[in-house]
Amino acid sequence: MAVTGYDGIFTGGWLTFMLVIFTILTIASIIWLILYVEMSQNKTWKMTLSISIITAIVTAMEIQLILIKSNIIF
Repeated sequence: MAVTGYDGIFTGGWLTFMLVIFTILTIASIIWLILYVEMSQNKTWKMTLSISIITAIVTAMEIQLILIKSNIIF
């Protein structure tokens, strides 16, 4: 099986820019989740689940961008 480099829409500076944006979003969503769970007076399971799903999706996208930046493609 041959391994080829990433040749998609995000190359060079755009890939780095998107990686920085998703890093900021990941840190913000993790802080949002922790603060919501710890400090919210009127927690609901729907909101907790929604924040957890958003955090998981943003973190997964950041991991994908890191893998693309490292030229590890699955």
